[in-house]
Amino acid sequence: MKKNIILGHLAMLAANVIWGLMSPIGKEALNSPDISPVTLTGLRIMGAAILFWAGSLFLPKSIAPKETIDRKDYLPMVFAALLITFANQMCVIFGMSMTSPVDATVMCSTTPFFTLILAWLILKTKHHWAKLLGVCLGFAGMMVFIFGGETNSEMNVTNPLLGNIICICSQIFGALYMVKYAFLAEKYSPFTLMKWLFTITSVIMLFVAGPSIVSTPWSVISTQVLLEAAYVVVFGTFIAYVFLPIGQRVMSPTAIAMYNYLQPIVSAAFSVAIGVATITMPTIIGSVLIFTGVYLVNKKR
Repeated sequence: MKKNIILGHLAMLAANVIWGLMSPIGKEALNSPDISPVTLTGLRIMGAAILFWAGSLFLPKSIAPKETIDRKDYLPMVFAALLITFANQMCVIFGMSMTSPVDATVMCSTTPFFTLILAWLILKTKHHWAKLLGVCLGFAGMMVFIFGGETNSEMNVTNPLLGNIICICSQIFGALYMVKYAFLAEKYSPFTLMKWLFTITSVIMLFVAGPSIVSTPWSVISTQVLLEAAYVVVFGTFIAYVFLPIGQRVMSPTAIAMYNYLQPIVSAAFSVAIGVATITMPTIIGSVLIFTGVYLVNKKR
C-alpha cells in the first residue's frame, strides 16, 4: 500500500510538471510562422484521440479500463466535448499564442472560481464566506494580469490583454463542463472519458483544422518545432492523462489539487530559462492573489 501511495505521488508530480512545461513549449512552437493556433489545436485533439485509442489496446485495465458508454450519455458526451475539448482547448492555445506562457498557465488555473460561481447560479449551492473571499481575490488577481500585461515582440507577446481574456474564457467553458457534466467524470474513468471526448472533438476538428493542417509546409518546419508540437500532443495531452488515474486511485482530491500549484512554478522557471517570458511585479502580485483565492475556494469547511 505504501508503495502504491509513493507511486501515486510520483505520477501526480510527473503529470503536473508535464502540464507546467506545456505552456512554454507550446508557446515556442507557436512562435514558428508556419504553426498556427488552429493547426496546433487540431494536432493536439486529433493526435490525442489516436493515442487514447491505441492506449486502450495496450495499457493495463487499471489505467485504461474497458468501459462502454451508456446510450443515455451519448448526447451529454457530445455537449461535454464541445465545452472541454473544443472550446476550452481552442481558447487555451489561441490565448497562449498572444500572451506570455506564465500568464497563460496562471489564467488556466482559475477554473475553481468560475466553477463556484456557476454552481451558485445554476445549482443554487451555498458557499462559506471564505470561498467567496477566495473568488474576490482571484478576480482581483485576474484584473492585475489583464491590465498589467505588456507586449513584447521579442517574446511574441503580441496582445496580452486579449490573450489573457481568451485564456479566462477557456476556464469558463471548463467550469461549465464541471458544473453540468460532472456526473460523467464520476461515472467513467479519466482515460475512458478523455478517449471519447477527444474522439468526438476530432470529428469537428477535421472540418475546423483539417485544411490548415494539410496546407502547413511540414517539410520546411525545423525539427525543434516539430518536437515541441509533438510534446504538446504526446506528453501534455496523452501521457499526463495516463499518470492522472494512477494518482487518483490512492490520493485524496485535496492532495491532488495541491499538486496543481506546481504548474505555474514549473512554467515560470522554464519560460524564463528558455527566454520566452519574464517575471514582472504584476505577475508576482496577480499570482499571489489568484493562488490564495484558489486555496480558499478549494479548502474544505
